Amino acid sequence: MAPRAANSEIYWDQDAVDKVTAFIECLTLTKATKSQKPEPFILLPHSREIVSQVYGWRWRKNGRRVVEKVFASFGRKQAKTQTAAGIVVYEFFMGDEPMHEIYFAATAAEQASLCYRAVLDMILADPELSALCKITDSIRRIVNIANGNELKVLSADGKKQHGLNPSLTVRDELHAWGPPEQELSDALTTGSMSRANPLDIIVTTAGSDMETICGREYAYAKRVLSGEIEDPKYLPIIYEVPREADWTDQSLWPMALPLLKTGHHDLERYQAEFKKAQLEPSEQNKFRRLYLNQWTSSETQWIPLQKWDECLYAVQDEELNGCDCWGGLDLGTTGDFTALALVFRLRDGRIALRVWCYVPDETLDERQRRDGINYRYWVERGWLRTTGGKTTDQGEVFRHIAELHERYQIKTLAFDRWRAKYIAEKCEDIGISMMEFGQGYASMSPAIERFEDLVYNHRLLQDGNLCLRWNMDCAQVMNDPAGNKKIVKPKTYQKQKHVDASVSSVMAVAGMCLAEVVDDPYSRGRSAVIV
Repeated sequence: MAPRAANSEIYWDQDAVDKVTAFIECLTLTKATKSQKPEPFILLPHSREIVSQVYGWRWRKNGRRVVEKVFASFGRKQAKTQTAAGIVVYEFFMGDEPMHEIYFAATAAEQASLCYRAVLDMILADPELSALCKITDSIRRIVNIANGNELKVLSADGKKQHGLNPSLTVRDELHAWGPPEQELSDALTTGSMSRANPLDIIVTTAGSDMETICGREYAYAKRVLSGEIEDPKYLPIIYEVPREADWTDQSLWPMALPLLKTGHHDLERYQAEFKKAQLEPSEQNKFRRLYLNQWTSSETQWIPLQKWDECLYAVQDEELNGCDCWGGLDLGTTGDFTALALVFRLRDGRIALRVWCYVPDETLDERQRRDGINYRYWVERGWLRTTGGKTTDQGEVFRHIAELHERYQIKTLAFDRWRAKYIAEKCEDIGISMMEFGQGYASMSPAIERFEDLVYNHRLLQDGNLCLRWNMDCAQVMNDPAGNKKIVKPKTYQKQKHVDASVSSVMAVAGMCLAEVVDDPYSRGRSAVIV
């Protein structure tokens, strides 16, 4: 909050805070109370923090509220919905914005209805307020007959929501919003631009994919919190246990679960899930995400992004000249990327990785809308290359490979022979040794294990390629009964997720392994490699 305090254009208005909190604390909570009976809505410290920060800061030039977007993130069941509902009720009856249009949005109408129901219960519990309303519960719509304000629940169909003029939106559990909800998010964001003092409230727990609407919002919120970005209109409120902390240390849990601190919850409430997380590794990330509010990536993610990011190291292109080089080529299907990876053994023995992905230019904008990723930016940075037509042109991919081979003298290029006859023959014609590489358990597992060894021992150096980073975030590992591994896509949003860059990287490492083996790992499962 310090950046706002240091801003000479704004000031703190305690009277405004007192007015709002006094109104909210006249409301009644009918559900999820400590006594399990209706109780006065007494703002708890973390809820009071949100309300105070939203309404306290004012512009000197006109006295209007400074904050226009709230990103509030806590562990599960921490009164997020009730807090947002209290703000909505205040704005519905007391707000300055004329002809309020207030919308509740989520991935499903049932989820969006949770906040609507909380608002409705507060209104019905107060005869004076309910007398001012026309309630049409069948379509989840309430109209304030005294001032014309309206609130309603939206469907997740963004195409139907363009033309709205929202003054206040509540976006619930944003971590669940995937590419299909991008258009709805855009409609709500752009629709409020004509409002003098809009307010967008996001309430959510942590998610599992940083390349989503919520992941990008969280990353921005953290940058505002750190002071890297100065944005007085943006209010980040994040209660989380730090990722580097010991997640089993129960004394840290109130950092994400403020109701533990206030005594409304006790540790016993979380013990069953905690014990399950300790016994079942697959449950650990779920517990950390939902209760400790930690972004944990995919539930069965291959390599945690924290570990991947630790491998970031700027290797200059000139340093790669003259180094031994091996490649991996994964030819994508119509909806996937084609990906090329090169690994270089540097003079100090560490391994540098470079990756390029290819997509047809004519489908790029469609993919961008479908996947919710700014692919054009990746094209500008050179991480993603476009080819002509509606399908990836293997001729253009080959020409890029030929350019790279002329510079780096690629020793071996591992490839999956499916649909690769043309490009394999062309590469052999220019002197690249082609290595057939299946993508089943037997072929992939030794190379995956070597790749993991390089990452966890900080011997693999990656250059910050965001396309590759996203692929790594998408990549999950499936095991066969013998414990062998292969890379697979996550089960959710498979059409919008890509692992091609991860696969090609492993294939490149496989070519390097083959050049170093004493016993062939692809026939007997043992290898002796130079680390």
